[in-house]
Amino acid sequence: MTDLIIHKHEKYITEDLNYYFSGKRDINNQIKPNENIYSLTPNSQHFDIAFNDGKEGSLFFPFPAFSIDRIYIGISFPLFANNWGTSFLRYLLTRIKSTGCIILPVYPEMQAAEKNLWSRSILENLFLNRSRWKGTSNIWAENDGVMSMRVGRRWPAMTRSTAKYFFAQGSNIILRNSMQKSSIKTSNSESLFQLGQAYWNNSNNTAIVEKIIQDYFGRKHAVSLCDIGNNNGLLAIECLLSSYIKVKQAVCFSTDKQSLLETKSLVNSFYHEIHDRYIEVNKGELETLNYLPDYDIVSLIDCLADKTSKVTMDELVLRAWQSVKAGGILIIKDDQQIVNQLASVIEGFGTINYYSSIVASKINDGEVISHYSNTVEQELEAESRDKNKAFRVIQK
Repeated sequence: MTDLIIHKHEKYITEDLNYYFSGKRDINNQIKPNENIYSLTPNSQHFDIAFNDGKEGSLFFPFPAFSIDRIYIGISFPLFANNWGTSFLRYLLTRIKSTGCIILPVYPEMQAAEKNLWSRSILENLFLNRSRWKGTSNIWAENDGVMSMRVGRRWPAMTRSTAKYFFAQGSNIILRNSMQKSSIKTSNSESLFQLGQAYWNNSNNTAIVEKIIQDYFGRKHAVSLCDIGNNNGLLAIECLLSSYIKVKQAVCFSTDKQSLLETKSLVNSFYHEIHDRYIEVNKGELETLNYLPDYDIVSLIDCLADKTSKVTMDELVLRAWQSVKAGGILIIKDDQQIVNQLASVIEGFGTINYYSSIVASKINDGEVISHYSNTVEQELEAESRDKNKAFRVIQK
């Protein structure tokens, strides 16, 4: 039997495994993994995978369809109950055998809503599919805090997401580039890791941004977005595709530094959904901000600390704030080394609200954000105290 488990990082492996191996949680051995369960992480660069090699494999390895018995989601793994997370779960369904299943942690309803993680009701609303004659569900409650899912009478609907594109086309992109560009010095494994990292980092950022938009504008209010981020349009595209928010138009700054992303092909794959709402500007950050008179949301994510353009950080942040409509918001998240400089720039903008970069939840002073993982909960406590890595949100 081939079992896989997905972790956030290798440092969480022991705790993730204990969650499923513990007799306290699984008295009747309903979900106990195989002793030879194989670990995957998004930060691993090990692609030469053999299930008995004693290593941690890459999450981005292109496993054959219908080849795995069971896939476990570790409690550390940030699988959000959003557009990207839904698409990722559906992808995993295509990797398990017809008799296999996905086993994942679920939270109580209010805790799940607080962190934008999965609960039983959210999982069933999206994936439940009972058999025609016996009424047997394809989603089972295994134990406290654990559920399993499998393909039911029919496949769940496709979710339009950058996750769908990456897992369907990622390895094809790498193969095509290696065949067409003989001058490429990086191996296919290195290239796939770099590409996977871009999509993975964006998945987390998008989940937080979605939650922020929901909190400030709701799910159905149409908003405009300008993204000046180091993601070549991935965040803007995912927000346009998301059914959890309503972005009517997205303008983004894009460069040619990450050609592996093939953003044009990504946009073309969702042409009918976003072609007239997605605008890419590659002349510069200020030109991007000036494309429309103003925006409901301007995001500056991971683009300030490593600036290489002539525009200074102070100039960019001030111009971004000027581009926000009355009632709109500015979202900033970057390296903690610029926290002090950033604080002096945004000091007069207004009240700053903070959102966790670990779970999609607002940080309120004096309130503890709980988590199944003790390690992650300690990280949440530290983030709540210093707020250095948190998302900063300012409303005009």
